[in-house]
Amino acid sequence: MTATAAAKRRERTRLLVLLILLGLAIGLLAATVRDRLGLGREVEVFGGEACQRIAAPAGPEDLEIDDLLRIAFISATPRREPGALGSLYWLDLDDLDAVPLPIPRDGPELAPHGLSLVRVDGELYLHVINHADAAGSTVEQYRYVPAPEVGARAGALEHLATVSDPALFSPNDLAAVDARRFYVTNDHGGRSPLLRSLEHVLGFRLGDVQYYDGQQFHTVATRQGFANGILLTRGGGRVLVAETVPGTVTSYLRDSVTGLLTPESYMRFETGPDNLTQAEDGSIWMVGHPRLADFVAHARDPSRLSPTDVYRIDFYGRSADFGAVLADDGSLISGGSTAAVRGRLMWVGNVFDPYLLRCTLHLGVSSEVPVPAVEPRLSFQ
Repeated sequence: MTATAAAKRRERTRLLVLLILLGLAIGLLAATVRDRLGLGREVEVFGGEACQRIAAPAGPEDLEIDDLLRIAFISATPRREPGALGSLYWLDLDDLDAVPLPIPRDGPELAPHGLSLVRVDGELYLHVINHADAAGSTVEQYRYVPAPEVGARAGALEHLATVSDPALFSPNDLAAVDARRFYVTNDHGGRSPLLRSLEHVLGFRLGDVQYYDGQQFHTVATRQGFANGILLTRGGGRVLVAETVPGTVTSYLRDSVTGLLTPESYMRFETGPDNLTQAEDGSIWMVGHPRLADFVAHARDPSRLSPTDVYRIDFYGRSADFGAVLADDGSLISGGSTAAVRGRLMWVGNVFDPYLLRCTLHLGVSSEVPVPAVEPRLSFQ
């Protein structure tokens, strides 16, 4: 064999190896994207037989329950109408025939997103993300003013402050610490629609978590893959952050003086975690999107259904017990976002549609519900 022939053979071999490696890389990327978007993931429907829809304003994306008032506070925006404004609503949880009603309030116009309640020295405060200003998102802070009538529970919201800052570049949800301080998630880092799409498909982790200390913002967690729901646990010792794209909920130990966060552990789910709430008994409730690709399609076309699942999590810091209590293919609730629980009743919000779901939970829900369609995996750092 001549030197020229040998060189050509080596060149063909190198080219073949490169093509094989390229094919493997493309195959691995395709499998990763498929898993990340939930393409082809099966959803075993269960738990919906004890649920019914309640008429609500369009897009009741977030809700939290105040156990003392026995009221659910709801953030709703008609997101299918570009530029439309929304409002804040309350729902009487003692009246099963009640529907959400607007809360009297002052302050700016609202296109609300995530909200958070906190009680301080007997006073109830509400923080809410506001997308109404085209110049940039803000956080609006309110104090709940009880109704003057004896025995009435539906009061009003007094606007206290508007917080605006470049740190609020893509806020999704927040967790109130007190009347002024809060944590907030930025679900994207990219400013252009193209880069934001690549964050979803390729898993770029460009979101973050910010802490507002009452005067300025501090970045307390980075490299977040669509940071979504955030929860300050009872007692204030931990912050839980849901990342939708990688399918994780991470626990952070919280420094009560500085507000800084230290990663402690994380739970991994075969669903895209959305918002988190905590019930009076300490249990944590999470809504997920089993097929993220379907959620994206549903956002563009309401006729395209997006499956929803709901998990109960009994969280102990470095260990947890959890399981699904509801899984739906989108025909009962499509694009679910938040679950809030009081006793045996659970209310589930969604991102776009004009209804809430109200469900009656099984007694001993942590052990008596069916096996979830896709069992989550628990890992630790």
